[in-house]
Amino acid sequence: MTTRTLNLDDSLYHYLLDVSLRETPLLKRLRDETQLLPMARWQIAPEQGQFLALLVKLIGARRLLEVGTFTGYSALCMAAALPDDGSLICCDIPGDYNATARRYWQGGGACRTH
Repeated sequence: MTTRTLNLDDSLYHYLLDVSLRETPLLKRLRDETQLLPMARWQIAPEQGQFLALLVKLIGARRLLEVGTFTGYSALCMAAALPDDGSLICCDIPGDYNATARRYWQGGGACRTH
């Protein structure tokens, strides 16, 4: 993936994020930590995470399946948009990236992991 969704010059892109992005401190920390990884390009852009959350709310989703979770940024975005009785199942191959995701999920109190 990319760290940006839109092809804008830097000043316009940062203005767009400043006026429209509602990223929690937990998500910001996860995004910053993920940017240090060799495969950082796998992470979605913050505005994509916000858009996923909007879609979850708009369609009234209660159950979600994510295939390919990486460090868990998109999962946190979508989980926060689910109703209290909602659930999210994340599937990925075992590895260090999963440990990062679990750490942030548990730190945010958003979910139970198995």
